Amino acid sequence: MSQFSLDPWPESHDEPEPFTLGYKKGTAEPVVLGSFLLAAALLGTGIVSGMLLPVLASLPVFFSVYWQYPFIDKRPQMGANKTGLYLERLGVIRWSAIKGLSIQTTAVRSMEFRQLCIQLKGPIEECLHHSDQKSLLRAAMRKNWRLNNGKSNAPVIELDLNLLACDPEILLQRTRQFYQSA
Repeated sequence: MSQFSLDPWPESHDEPEPFTLGYKKGTAEPVVLGSFLLAAALLGTGIVSGMLLPVLASLPVFFSVYWQYPFIDKRPQMGANKTGLYLERLGVIRWSAIKGLSIQTTAVRSMEFRQLCIQLKGPIEECLHHSDQKSLLRAAMRKNWRLNNGKSNAPVIELDLNLLACDPEILLQRTRQFYQSA
């Protein structure tokens, strides 16, 4: 959707528009591909020289590439529609099961990290409208959210926003539109 509309009679949208978000392009490709090349070079060196040490040194680097693979994957990490809030490898959370939405900012030296905090009304299993299928292949890969217990022992999902292709304030506004209309 463009920021400026050239239509002289724009139609008003009373309902919020569904959206999906993935990781920002260009943020992790050099790290993932560079790590893969390093691991392949170590493995090749070990095979050619017949030494075990380079082969063993390539294993943690290959695991790092495997763990960081979702950064270059094209799958959406988050989305929202009238049914609920989608989080990759979790599923769709019903809007009626969400107690509140907020953005938490933490600063480490000169860097700011922002998280979308999703407070749930009950256990995660009861809040899901549809859960994603569990894949053993993706189990050890990085996911963009964490499940913690909040102050009232209700679950809180913390979604990292720094690497997602979005402005955190606009994301919160668009997500709240669905939340409030449900």
